[in-house]
Amino acid sequence: MFCPQAFPQVGLADSFYCAPSHVARSLLHLSRAPMNTMASTILAVTDLTSASYQLVGFAGFIAGPTGGEVILVSTYGAGGSRVSEPPDQVEAKLRQEGQLLESQRQWCADRGVRCRAELYEEGLWPDYVLQSAERSSVDLILVGFQPLAGADRLDTDQINRLAKAAPCPVSMVRLPPLSAFYGPAASGALTQEA
Repeated sequence: MFCPQAFPQVGLADSFYCAPSHVARSLLHLSRAPMNTMASTILAVTDLTSASYQLVGFAGFIAGPTGGEVILVSTYGAGGSRVSEPPDQVEAKLRQEGQLLESQRQWCADRGVRCRAELYEEGLWPDYVLQSAERSSVDLILVGFQPLAGADRLDTDQINRLAKAAPCPVSMVRLPPLSAFYGPAASGALTQEA
């Protein structure tokens, strides 16, 4: 069984993002739908950083007690940057991203929560999230947000589009600042386990 005490960084009170007022207005409808704490299938959009383990942990916290499932969704090649890279570098990067996604899936599964992962090709991530949510009858979509992450700032138009088209509630989860994941020991992303 999933143990929330093993994730002190995943607290209900401090996990939700409090947007600045100009962003909060456009994202207000995200918080209007009550979160279904009895949800059986949680889709978590992960960017494969160490910070996104908090999102994976939170998804497991919600799905675990109900015997539910976590679906991790990530995309590779965001922004079209892969086009100019040599094919061997693209292949190596895709292999690395697949391994990182598998590590997050296994991390969640090791804590007793059923979990599967889906890695999609480059494109608009909300489209892939919606496809996965509809195909898997998802009860809740979690989108992580890392404040002040520079160029990777959240596109409110994409979030609004996702929230309007999603077959279930969409919740934003505030994550720690952006940092790359290179393994649990190297990153320090994982705290002590109970």
